[in-house]
Amino acid sequence: MTDRAKIIEILKKESKFYLISHMLPDGDSIGSLLAMGEGLQKMGKDVRLFAPGYIPGKYRFLEGTESIVHEVLVNDPDITMIVLDSSDPDRLGIFKDAVLKSKVIINLDHHVTNQRFGSLNYVDSNAAATGEIVYGILQELQVELNRSIAESLYVAISTDTGSFKYENTTPHTHRVVASLLEAGLNPGALSQRIFDERPLSFYMLMKVAISGLEMYEGRRIAVMTLSRDLRESSGASTDDLEGIVNYTRNIEGVELGILFYVESEQEVKVGFRSKTLDVSELAGNLNGGGHIRAAGCRLQGDFQTVKERVLRESRKMLNEPGV
Repeated sequence: MTDRAKIIEILKKESKFYLISHMLPDGDSIGSLLAMGEGLQKMGKDVRLFAPGYIPGKYRFLEGTESIVHEVLVNDPDITMIVLDSSDPDRLGIFKDAVLKSKVIINLDHHVTNQRFGSLNYVDSNAAATGEIVYGILQELQVELNRSIAESLYVAISTDTGSFKYENTTPHTHRVVASLLEAGLNPGALSQRIFDERPLSFYMLMKVAISGLEMYEGRRIAVMTLSRDLRESSGASTDDLEGIVNYTRNIEGVELGILFYVESEQEVKVGFRSKTLDVSELAGNLNGGGHIRAAGCRLQGDFQTVKERVLRESRKMLNEPGV
């Protein structure tokens, strides 16, 4: 029996589930968490939802976000844990130890860098989003889609495909989304909310990021740098960091976009975006992970040392034969 078949069997048989998202949750993480949770509740299951940290403001309109617990996960080894959209247990933050002590850990994900840390792993790197995997599971469980489940899945899939612009968008993705739209969604209103509408603080932060734009390797690498101090002085929140790195990749002629975010004197977060390079490999070389065209890592050390290391690895990948 495959892990997928075993997972379906457990979801039908067991009665109590804890569902856990990853740190700094994105649309796929939150949408998958909410959709899976509501789907199991519709089956009469006892379900609790967890996410380390907080939910970004632009996703709080989704039904069920108010029930997500952010601080305490009381360990109960007899409760089935379902981890969604997390490539490794470290991304579970304060919930990591409690999760790993469980007898059954169901790991549902689509990241090619997933470490298969679950006792049961359903990892499909061909899926456009974890939300696409959750959709398939709910269909197999014969859970009827209502508006709130469909809305959560739409947010999950549309965000991880860049509003269906990224090359991970497949014919199957569109077929899934078509069935979600049949639940009565308004894609225009949803897209406006999650892609287009930004607070003024985001644009103030963008102004700072663009003013420090650097180009390397014949303008094939574009780099932006921000710090906690710059973010705070612009009046921006950590939510406003999301999406800024995409503007580096969108520059004509740029193959690799990088955003350095200096969290402290000894910690730097790095985001990668590319047009054709596999940046999940680049991030993996730096103990990070992610998608083929969107990945990142968190490095310890002073900014200059981290920057030199990242640029060295980036140049190495960019100058490989055939690139």
